Amino acid sequence: MEQVPEIDFAPFLAGNAHDKQRVAREIGAACEGIGFFYLTGHDISDDVTTGIFAAARQFFALPHAVRHHPDLLISPEQSRGYQPIGARHYKNTAAPDLMEAFKYQRELPPDDPDIVAGDRVQQLNKWPADLPLWRETLLAYFEAIDGVSYDLLRAFALALDVEEDYFHRFYRKPLTQVSLLHYPPQPPADDAFGNRPHADETAFTIVLQETVPGLEVRTRSGEWVSAPPVDGSFVVNIGDYMARWTNGRFRSTLHRVVNRTGDERYSIPYFAIPDFDAVIECLPTCEGPGNPAQYEPLHVGQSIYRKFSSDYIT
Repeated sequence: MEQVPEIDFAPFLAGNAHDKQRVAREIGAACEGIGFFYLTGHDISDDVTTGIFAAARQFFALPHAVRHHPDLLISPEQSRGYQPIGARHYKNTAAPDLMEAFKYQRELPPDDPDIVAGDRVQQLNKWPADLPLWRETLLAYFEAIDGVSYDLLRAFALALDVEEDYFHRFYRKPLTQVSLLHYPPQPPADDAFGNRPHADETAFTIVLQETVPGLEVRTRSGEWVSAPPVDGSFVVNIGDYMARWTNGRFRSTLHRVVNRTGDERYSIPYFAIPDFDAVIECLPTCEGPGNPAQYEPLHVGQSIYRKFSSDYIT
């Protein structure tokens, strides 16, 4: 049965050209296979990961009235802040996902042109007044995981035989987002999902899991395999934008979360979404005679706006 492979990133970060190519090939093979891999050997400290999980528990333990304050709630006009359980209903489905979330992005100044213009995507973060030091913990995690994402962009580029900084041009003012996710326990017989089967509308996702399992990945043969937490690792999965860039060579794989453990599950995904104005087109190394481009060019910002209006209702 196909399983999620584990890849040590430390040799890539050490900078030796031979080792960088070797690790990039391993990552490429995982992305062409199951579309997921565990990343170990990164340079994020245990203090940072422990701190962000403590912050998640702090927030989700706040009283209902505090979490549901209108200034914090996500809405069709406000894409940052708190999303309660039941707030997100996918069209043509009966039940909402059994998950609550707090979403934030890179901190922007109030005079940023997109903020001044009232953009729905680039917005000011919403911070709970009841947790005065909480903001610093979340932004420290964002900075750390953001650094890992740019290192991964270099590895993906080498795996795809383009220049090492190729993807950086699409990440000058990216729409990257971090979500703190809380999945309450589900009854054993419950057929609902913590997070229903889906692929990610991003280039790739970096997920930090605590100790409770629940993430499942659909293999090419149609089986669902568990991707449980591995100490000291992140789970990385390919998203729809990278699949388009690579003409389907890298797989954007369906995955889901079901929490029937009886315990609270926490996970923290980082979504590596490119710039609003980025256009996703097939890489020159991923098409050729007998292998034409499968997808039309895609404007990231327009794609995100369509998702707001047609994929689900918040």
